[in-house]
Amino acid sequence: MNDHTGGTTMPQIDVDGTCATFINVFPTRPRDQQKLLDLLLSAHENVIRHRPGYVSSSFHRSVDGYLIVDYTQWERREDFEAMVRDPAVLPYFAPIGELTTGEQHAYDVVFSHEAASLPTAG
Repeated sequence: MNDHTGGTTMPQIDVDGTCATFINVFPTRPRDQQKLLDLLLSAHENVIRHRPGYVSSSFHRSVDGYLIVDYTQWERREDFEAMVRDPAVLPYFAPIGELTTGEQHAYDVVFSHEAASLPTAG
């Protein structure tokens, strides 16, 4: 994943994987999209990624400005649920809740494909 600090890693998306996968959709207004993304990244950097069971996150913003989608992986579904209930995340989630009413759903990975190699330019 490309993080906002310039690092590059890729989450492992595996049908036979043991991770619990969550896709969180945050509707917003174009004028609020960057502010919402900044709040989500702050929550991630300061609290979420330090919680037990955290594996990875990827944030995506829609080009029309109306959505932010977070693809996140946890070792177990219970780890994610414990993070959401943790009082330490409330100061981060409260301002997020002023900009959006996100939806969180757990998913099972049923198909994943990766190209053998990327074509080179030239």
